[in-house]
Amino acid sequence: MAGEIKLTLTLEAGLAAALRRAAAERGWSPESLAADCIAQHLEIALRHRVLLERMEQIDTALLDMAEVVGELGAPSGGIDLSRVCRFRKATADDAAPAP
Repeated sequence: MAGEIKLTLTLEAGLAAALRRAAAERGWSPESLAADCIAQHLEIALRHRVLLERMEQIDTALLDMAEVVGELGAPSGGIDLSRVCRFRKATADDAAPAP
């Protein structure tokens, strides 16, 4: 098949013997057990890579948010920062009825 890749593995004698024993216990061929192990390892490696990429994205978003908060908290020229957030402590001015 065009989607298949052929690999050749050279294993140390002790590892090859352990592979043969494990395959025999399950009724598999050593080749199919090795192929299954490689497939599982590649899937784990792919998931790990995706996790690292997502962590990078989250770190970048957190840094962006921190920069925005820093800009909002910086001294400003006459802007009332208490009016920036809609959730704020009520003041006496807020409770006064409109004329």
